[in-house]
Amino acid sequence: MENTTTQNGEESETEIVSAAVSEPEIAEPEQPEELADFDDGDDDGEEPTGSGFVSGAFGLTSLVLAVVSLTGGWLGTVYGARAEYVAELNTKTQSTQASLDAFHSSWHGQAALGGIFAIAALLFGAGVLASPALLLSGKTPGWARATALGGLILGAIGLLLALLAWFNILAPGLTAPPAAAG
Repeated sequence: MENTTTQNGEESETEIVSAAVSEPEIAEPEQPEELADFDDGDDDGEEPTGSGFVSGAFGLTSLVLAVVSLTGGWLGTVYGARAEYVAELNTKTQSTQASLDAFHSSWHGQAALGGIFAIAALLFGAGVLASPALLLSGKTPGWARATALGGLILGAIGLLLALLAWFNILAPGLTAPPAAAG
């Protein structure tokens, strides 16, 4: 209660009523009908998607194999050097052209190994993407599908580069200039 004085000089008591102002309720935004079908999936009774450990491991394997097919890696260097040495051993004379042919066989060896890794990457990636349909096991997590798709794309690029190198389109074989007659 509060005492106040009016203009007439009379005192009056007024009651102060304090009302707690409640926060307005925030209405949830309405979703368009197209998006209403895409909910979290928590309350629709479906099996929850697994962690995707196995499919993720195969997806990452696909991605790594594809990167190795593109870079060649240590194994490609060793295999290429071995192919070069074998080609040099098979020649009877050590002419300049024989050395160039040996180097070219090294190029083919690296292309073959890159192609093998690219095909393996394609198989692993395709397996991850096709496994839910083949095994009827539900869904593969998005991150596993993304790595498998990355492996497929890089594997296809690696296979293309390997084929271009194998068929001498990327870098044709070298020929030695003819020896000058003196």
